[in-house]
Amino acid sequence: MNWPRLDKTKSEQLFNDYCNSKEYLTQFEHRELRSDLCSLFSEALAELGIGPEMIPKKNYAYQVDYIYGIKIYLLLNNKYGMNVRTASYAGVWRFIGVQVVPDIVDMRYGTNHPDRFWKKDRRLWLRVIWWYIYLSWQGDEESTRCVLMDNSTDEILQLVDRCGRGGYRVELYRELMRQHALIDPVKRRKQQIFRRIMVLNTARVQVVEPSLVDGGESRYVTNLVMYFNNI
Repeated sequence: MNWPRLDKTKSEQLFNDYCNSKEYLTQFEHRELRSDLCSLFSEALAELGIGPEMIPKKNYAYQVDYIYGIKIYLLLNNKYGMNVRTASYAGVWRFIGVQVVPDIVDMRYGTNHPDRFWKKDRRLWLRVIWWYIYLSWQGDEESTRCVLMDNSTDEILQLVDRCGRGGYRVELYRELMRQHALIDPVKRRKQQIFRRIMVLNTARVQVVEPSLVDGGESRYVTNLVMYFNNI
């Protein structure tokens, strides 16, 4: 697919039009994309047994994020040719968020959060959850679900926001997610272990190359996890 990109000026106009009328401008050639994204959103809510009004309650927001995230990750990659290069363009996600499915972003965040639609590149909701799945991917859907199911929105923030100078260390992050999932969920949430692991990792990679550690990246991650899991 030849992905359109919207600049912020056009995105703001479309967003304001949507806020005023609750109508959206999905061009004919993108109606199939919209249909697919809407169907998957409905599937995610049905899987959770909730309606849109329940999303802000309890931990449903995160559950929607990771379940819908996996669904759109597979859809966009397999059917529409999304790849890392395309996914790096904020304009692509602005196009999806304000021109194709603004109503879905609205159901997740409401229109009081323009950052999630178009305003801040690093906060675009659909972009964030695609990258969250990409950086957590364990080779198949079932394994990825198992790694992500007990997390929260804080893990999304900590993972996606911590991009180094050379970009994401993808295999390192995937190993971090795998080993983090082995920690007792109650303990890791109470002690904010993932946040602390990511802060320590950000500092350590300035002086240590994980792949050169005896045992490689897997051992490097084990050392990080054990440091906090044994406290």
